[in-house]
Amino acid sequence: MTRVKFESIPIEDNAEPLVDLAEYPFLLETVYRDRGVSDLPTHYLREGVAKKLLIIQESLGGEYQLKIWDGWRPRHVQNALYEEFWQQLKQEHPSWSDGRLHDSTEQFVTMATNLERIPPHATGGTIDLTLADKNGVELNMGTLFDHFGPEAAPEYFDHHKEIAANRQLLHEAMKSQGFTPDEDEWWHFDYGCQLWAVRAGKPTAIYGEAFL
Repeated sequence: MTRVKFESIPIEDNAEPLVDLAEYPFLLETVYRDRGVSDLPTHYLREGVAKKLLIIQESLGGEYQLKIWDGWRPRHVQNALYEEFWQQLKQEHPSWSDGRLHDSTEQFVTMATNLERIPPHATGGTIDLTLADKNGVELNMGTLFDHFGPEAAPEYFDHHKEIAANRQLLHEAMKSQGFTPDEDEWWHFDYGCQLWAVRAGKPTAIYGEAFL
């Protein structure tokens, strides 16, 4: 995610609870738990966000379904992901300074050690997802989830008819319910958090940090 100054946006949290997405008719894959990065057994999102996703899935008419990779992240999971990617970049670019490593890592993974800056995923309003067909087969989006490179930018494959159409289908579906897309990750969408407020031109965020 491109570094955006969003922490100064006021928050008027509407107190919606986190809900367990295992109780909803979405496809779920706990990729971070399976990698040993997260200890969460399932995915959670704010109740209002889950309801919006239900509307989106119903609008797809049974031809497609939402496949969710990640939602709410507590800070310890966010920190683990930041450290994982930082170490990966350090191995790939041993000559880089710590400052450059930090900036490059934060393009895709927000550091969570600053308690005055709430990572979007920590609000329960941010989601990583894709589209699958009615048999559960993911649509071709050009890259895998968490491909941290230029190919992940939503418009990168605009020259490729199938990939561009699939990405556009996902983005239009999400934007229909007020989600804002990320400019670096085709799978990342925000609602209600400070980053959403910046991108949607809202004066306040409706989700602060969430806890189970």
